[in-house]
Amino acid sequence: MFSTSAALLLALTGVALLLHRIGMWATFRYAKRVHAPLPEQTLPPITLLKPIKGTEDGLAENLRSFYAQDYPAPRQVVFTSTDSGDPGMAVARRVAAEYPHVQTEFVFARDDFGLNPKVSNMHGGLQRARHDLLLQSDANVRLSAGYLRRLVSLLVAERASLVGGLVVGVGERSVGAVLENLQLTAFTAPGVCMAKELAGVSCVLGKSMLFYRSELEALGGLQRVKDVLAEDFALAQLYEQHGRRVVLATESVANVNIETPLRQFFGRHSRWLKMRAVMSAPGFLGDLGSNPLPFALLALAVSGFDPRLVPVALLVYVYKCAWDARLLKLLRGHGLGLAQLWATPARDLALCAIWIYALFSRTTYWRGRRLRLGPGGILIKDEGPLPLRLLRRFGLLRG
Repeated sequence: MFSTSAALLLALTGVALLLHRIGMWATFRYAKRVHAPLPEQTLPPITLLKPIKGTEDGLAENLRSFYAQDYPAPRQVVFTSTDSGDPGMAVARRVAAEYPHVQTEFVFARDDFGLNPKVSNMHGGLQRARHDLLLQSDANVRLSAGYLRRLVSLLVAERASLVGGLVVGVGERSVGAVLENLQLTAFTAPGVCMAKELAGVSCVLGKSMLFYRSELEALGGLQRVKDVLAEDFALAQLYEQHGRRVVLATESVANVNIETPLRQFFGRHSRWLKMRAVMSAPGFLGDLGSNPLPFALLALAVSGFDPRLVPVALLVYVYKCAWDARLLKLLRGHGLGLAQLWATPARDLALCAIWIYALFSRTTYWRGRRLRLGPGGILIKDEGPLPLRLLRRFGLLRG
């Protein structure tokens, strides 16, 4: 017999395997859906809103993918940044010059609209949008040529107000990029599918959101989410609370991560898990509870490395590697390769460690700002520990 702690961990491993399998079922079920594109004459004009912050991996090619869309209706591209010297805007200008037939605007937005820096950036660009239909998407994503047409067709066919979709990670070269792309494709995407298929919860991701400006303004505009960390999820909730239809597309966007440093991977996912902890306790628990490998390895360790548990840990490892490879093949067309079999256990153990950290921390650093997370993902400006705040108050310390 195993010890009580080892037996409990084995039971948790079984639960995690079940939750993981449900996530796989939801993803494959979701991916089978097909949406037919609209005829050319029925496509509405659209504004592509592109917040810029620095030079992302593959930025020029990412931006070209938005100009090279198979979309015959009038288009406008609005690039916006809160930094007048942002090097990403210089790249955007060079790319825009290659497509003089597409109307393009460049906007420098105020950075004090809200505590969420991305929303401040979006707000500035929204003021220059000429069309009611908007696609907001990040600068680090790349689209297939037919993406825009298929997404707009879905919005019209479903009579929806907001359309989101899956995000897959591509382009990895560094260790951080491998982990980031594996997490996006083999964990975040199934989580989005499982939430929609099982609970009817629309987890819209801000990497790509299609909506009508007039409807957003009727619901209170970006003012409603300017001080919220997960503005994308909050917007989806706002729409559904007011009876608007939110739809998730099967068409995915590619989040390009080529040389992502490890610190960025840890920073991004610690911020995301802290957000989950304050916005959805079941979702936060589900993030850990659907990750079977750490439970299996911990069971092996607390058992004193009982030889009977070695095959269990190996089987869980093989199971996770196989499913990660299958998901990568399904959602982005190719896996990681045999040389990167280390990635699955490294990602799973790293996320377990980040989860434990997020359980106790509510402070995050985002684009140079120190922020604290309140209930519901509300952002609060964090001035640091009390001694530092007192020194600032009496003029003995700056910054």
